Amino acid sequence: MVQSQVVETISAIIAEELEKAKKSNPFFTRFPESAKPQDFKWCVHLYHLSKHFAELLKLRWERFPDVDHDVFSSHYEEEKDHAEMLRKWMTDLGLDDPEQSFPNYETEDFISLQYRAVSSMSETLSLLLVNSTAEGYAHAMYLHAYAILKRAGFTNLEYWEVHCEADEEHSNVYHLIKDMNENELKEAEHLVRYTCRSLDLMLASWFK
Repeated sequence: MVQSQVVETISAIIAEELEKAKKSNPFFTRFPESAKPQDFKWCVHLYHLSKHFAELLKLRWERFPDVDHDVFSSHYEEEKDHAEMLRKWMTDLGLDDPEQSFPNYETEDFISLQYRAVSSMSETLSLLLVNSTAEGYAHAMYLHAYAILKRAGFTNLEYWEVHCEADEEHSNVYHLIKDMNENELKEAEHLVRYTCRSLDLMLASWFK
């Protein structure tokens, strides 16, 4: 199938699943609207995700050094300091250092899926799962969080604000997607839906 058909199919799946999440996932329906530090202990999971995300982006860049674009290199360079930004935000709030804890299993599962996407899948599948899907969700996530945190009275929101812009850019990779045959597209559909499901489970688990 030509690129336009692939993009139309995959983007429709992501948009559909993300809209479902916005209506039913606790991350979007129960995000804390107070400025109480104890309401943000869940950020420990986000911290570990952010830390591993930078590492897996580095792994992808090293695995695909000769691609005809700079997305893999620039994505890593822009993400590599973000976990430390979140860690400082948390400790400045008076929360425990997230390095002293572990992420929950749902977060571990999603991290593992992203490592799989960059270590054993094709360049195109990696773009679809890591960028189009995960970063597409992240953009919606951070827009939602930033608006509430700002309304609640938080002032040091650089970590959250930067993601509102960066993740939109990082998810915009459809122009790099190549043509697929029918079987490749079926695999992409399956894995994108699986990634959406994994994201939904992870985000919901942070507010159990």
